[in-house]
Amino acid sequence: MASGAAEPPPLPSDAAAPGWERLEHAARGAASALGEWRRRALEAEHEVQRLRTELEKLTALGPLPSDETGDELRRLRAENALLTSRAAEARQRVSGLLARLSVLENRP
Repeated sequence: MASGAAEPPPLPSDAAAPGWERLEHAARGAASALGEWRRRALEAEHEVQRLRTELEKLTALGPLPSDETGDELRRLRAENALLTSRAAEARQRVSGLLARLSVLENRP
């Protein structure tokens, strides 16, 4: 009586074993390389999306202002970035202090 499943392939003989091992090694290497390429492709796609978002933000600002106004705008943006960075650092420090305080309060 025939079943719907195919018979498993015969086990390799001792003489063919090194060939199977090489094939298995090559398959593992190909799978590993494919995984690495996929990871890099996803990183590139995320970077493209980030750059598109930044470009949309810049184009939403309209035409570039005159040189004098542009210099002031660049200075203010740099100052804003610096202050935002400092605020984030301060939040991290406060969070760390609160965590330490929590540990000290929970000691017997």
